[in-house]
Amino acid sequence: MEVMMRYIDRITRLAYIYREDYLKDYGLSGMHHTYITTICRNPGISQEALAQKIFVNKSNVARQVAFLEKSGYLTRKASPTDKRKLLLYPTEKAIAVRPVIAEMLRAWNQALLEDFAPEERAFLSHALEHTMAKAVELTHIKEEKA
Repeated sequence: MEVMMRYIDRITRLAYIYREDYLKDYGLSGMHHTYITTICRNPGISQEALAQKIFVNKSNVARQVAFLEKSGYLTRKASPTDKRKLLLYPTEKAIAVRPVIAEMLRAWNQALLEDFAPEERAFLSHALEHTMAKAVELTHIKEEKA
């Protein structure tokens, strides 16, 4: 299993490099696509809910949200029911870059899987989905014991 995790880690780092290069003209880094996509899909999401949804700690979310707000990709507004809670909304700039992000992800996936047969693609997708679900389960178990 150590080999599998090493491959997953390396693929993750290489994907980050690919995204970093692809998005540099938009002033975005390799991780910002997740924030923009999630906020566009969930306008009005709280920073805490965003952190849970994308598996990032709250302090990282706060830093990245501040950067994206300063860069004009989102706005933060106080919740009408709890002024301490900030809700995140995409700007027109975020909405405009979303198709670029979708194309970037499509091209990356297509390039990675071009030599795979359709049944191999389906199996890999299912296996990765199952592995992620198990990782979420194990992480929550660890959090409950701590």
